[in-house]
Amino acid sequence: MTRLRARPVLRVDARAGWYFDALSTSETLELDLRAGGWHPPGLRPLDGAGRTAAIGIATLMALRTAEGYELVLGRIAPKAMPHRAGQLHVVPSGMFAPPFSVTANVANELREELGLPLSAGRLYLSGAAVNLLNLRPEICTVFVLDDPGRLVANGEFLPGLERVRLGSDEEMSSALHLTADNITPPGAAALFLGARLLRGLR
Repeated sequence: MTRLRARPVLRVDARAGWYFDALSTSETLELDLRAGGWHPPGLRPLDGAGRTAAIGIATLMALRTAEGYELVLGRIAPKAMPHRAGQLHVVPSGMFAPPFSVTANVANELREELGLPLSAGRLYLSGAAVNLLNLRPEICTVFVLDDPGRLVANGEFLPGLERVRLGSDEEMSSALHLTADNITPPGAAALFLGARLLRGLR
């Protein structure tokens, strides 16, 4: 992104970017702000100048069981995102990319990260969130399917996915031992927005 203008109409000036552009701009900005507020020259934190205008998609997988729903999360592998290694995140997740369809993007990530077809379940839009430390928007969805048994994620996540029973926000936070440092911001947004949607479906 080169410039964001509000007048005379809302306009974003940008060029095509890459996944790693997002890591070296938005993610770096967040890390720098957490470490003490420094940001590189020419990078103004609140207007997005110089950052990749990436949009993420985070999908909470909800498995139907006889007792209700179990929600699936994974821990990020160091090779995927070293600065987020070991943090919880929803599976699947990724960046909004061509063909710029939420359904197509979730289908691709499901296939790549879990080897599941979109036709195995039902997809819901649960909301959108913005990480205020890097200003990257996240499209949050929920993928509901009957419990397929053991799930294995690809190398972007550490072995062994975690499951938590759908409950109140407090119950799930306690069961997962959540803190601000052990879950990614988009993962937290997708988890709690998705849980709110699922409580309405029951």
